[in-house]
Amino acid sequence: MAKKFLTARDIDYHADQGVTEIHVGDDLVVTDLGQERARERGIRLIRLPAGEKTPPHPECKDEKPNEDVLQQVRLAVIARLGGTPEGLDQIIHKILNGK
Repeated sequence: MAKKFLTARDIDYHADQGVTEIHVGDDLVVTDLGQERARERGIRLIRLPAGEKTPPHPECKDEKPNEDVLQQVRLAVIARLGGTPEGLDQIIHKILNGK
């Protein structure tokens, strides 16, 4: 069975929903940034005994990035690089959508 990943974005989502602890089984990998964010946001990551699976928890809602954010990122990249690289908009959308 494929493992799932718990990222900083997931931690932020759960913290915003009022979650204070997340049970982590063998089937869930918490990224380094996810662990750090959990500490920052006060969420306890509770390791389950070996062989136990993570109980279901709500998935992050897929929110579209705000157009203002897209434009700010685009302008910042262009200013930093001194020009518009090919495929910039596709790259920005891919990164901001976490894909």
